[in-house]
Amino acid sequence: MTLSPEAVQSTPTGTSVWEKALIEYVREAAAEGKTIMVSTEVKTMTTEEVAQGLGLSRSTVSRRIADGAITSMKIGNRHHVPYPEYRRLWEEQMKRLVESSTGDSKTEPVNRQ
Repeated sequence: MTLSPEAVQSTPTGTSVWEKALIEYVREAAAEGKTIMVSTEVKTMTTEEVAQGLGLSRSTVSRRIADGAITSMKIGNRHHVPYPEYRRLWEEQMKRLVESSTGDSKTEPVNRQ
């Protein structure tokens, strides 16, 4: 069974649909005498995926990884960016866009009488 972070984070505390499904899954496995293991896995994105999501070039993402502005991990000979790091970058970019566009909308209202 795989649960996405978004599914878990988007539901309030209590017995939600995913929690009920997880409990049932564990109970069925236990009834069959199976060992139950719970683990987490960090979803990562390639530099190409990060570049596409942020509207940057792959070389820009690679340079930002090299200078430490983007946290990454090496898998084989390639850099991968943890999904939470991508979300942080995306949210920063959106914040900058909103801040830069709010200055454009601060014009005086026109009084039409």
